[in-house]
Amino acid sequence: MKQEELSLEEQVERIRKKRAKQLDKTKIKTALNVLFLLLAAIGLAMYFFFDTNNVTALLVIALGMLFKVIEFILRLF
Repeated sequence: MKQEELSLEEQVERIRKKRAKQLDKTKIKTALNVLFLLLAAIGLAMYFFFDTNNVTALLVIALGMLFKVIEFILRLF
């Protein structure tokens, strides 16, 4: 069935369903971005203010980067 053959109500409903799917991805991407930013900030604070164990700070930053990579992959699909 072509787009022109659909009634206005059917076209609007199709658009709403498409946007609802996109909104779900947006919430997930936003949550992943928040996790990334929090872990990056915590890792940087640990790295610069606590000189005792920089490896732990780098691991926290790496974990944040993992969340950013997952968010990037979600953007592709």
